[in-house]
Order: sequence, then C-alpha cells, then structure tokens
Amino acid sequence: MQRNLRNQEVFPGDKLAVIEEFNEGDGTYQHDGEIRSNEIGKTRIDVRRRAISVKKKTPKPLYPEDGMEVVAEVGSVARKDARIDIFMIQGKENFPTISGVIHISDISKDYIKNIDMAVRSGDIIKGKIVNTKNRLNQTSMAGSEYGVIYAYCTRCGGLLEKRGGKLTCPDCGRVERRKTAKSYGEEELV
Repeated sequence: MQRNLRNQEVFPGDKLAVIEEFNEGDGTYQHDGEIRSNEIGKTRIDVRRRAISVKKKTPKPLYPEDGMEVVAEVGSVARKDARIDIFMIQGKENFPTISGVIHISDISKDYIKNIDMAVRSGDIIKGKIVNTKNRLNQTSMAGSEYGVIYAYCTRCGGLLEKRGGKLTCPDCGRVERRKTAKSYGEEELV
C-alpha cells in the first residue's frame, strides 16, 4: 500500500496508513490498526522514525497577555465602558476574535465625562492590554500612539478623515470627536 503520502491535504478521520507501515505522529491517532488524521492540514513523513504526522493548516488562535498591542472593533458602548472584539494581536490577525473591554478610566490620562466622546460603536481602535484576569482582556487607549485609528460617521456611515485635529465626514460634512491615535487613517489592517 505504498502511495505518495507527502504533503497530501487531509481532513479529520482520513485514513493515512496502517500501523505496519508507519507509527502515529502529531495530529494523528490510531483506530483499528489504521492511522488517521486528527487535524485539517498536510501530511508529513519522518523516515527515520517511520512516523506520519499532520501539520495543522489552521493557525492556533493567539491569546493576549498584559502589555501586548491589539487592534479591535468597538461593539457596544455603555456609560462607563465599551466592549471590543480583538482581531489583531501584536500585528498578527487573530481568528476567531476575542472579546475585551475598555473602561472609561483607560481611555486617556485626562478626565473624560462621557465615553462616547472618545469612542463609538463600529470604530477601529489600537490599544494595549493592561489586564487579562478572568479573561476580561481590559484594554487601555492612554497615550498618543493608542486610540481610534478608523472611525465612521454616525450620520451617514462614511469613513471620517482627520483634518486639522478634527474628524470630518467627506460625504456629509459632519464633524465628530474621538480620542484618536497619532496614526489615525494610516494603520495597515490585514
């Protein structure tokens, strides 16, 4: 039963070989004398060990740690905090997204009376993880390098442009306030 098993795309449960041919390796399991795939990926063969393994095709999701930079979309905004969906960690795309929160005290070093003066639902923000206890992923936007990097008009949905320190909608002319990062409109997303 010798066939080309190198770099074959496989799915969980696919039969790869029998135990007389190969030993099981990473990403495989043995069932009724057959070695089967446990992952979606590509097969690898270690000739010296006579082992067959599957290199996972889907990347492992990253989990944020204190001090890591993140990029996220703002979900719901309440009086004292905003819920976010983190989709980039340390410049790497992360799927599925991870939930986080920005408390009003973590927006700026200055006093902010109302959180929607700094962020709105749908904004894309750049921040820094300050606390990961209880999987809360508390994020800070304090500092000039952190804040909103892309914002949308609350009237017409157009992408706001930064002009003279203000965010202006090129479509309807509305002027809005946000706590922007110094890299507003310049960040590469994906």
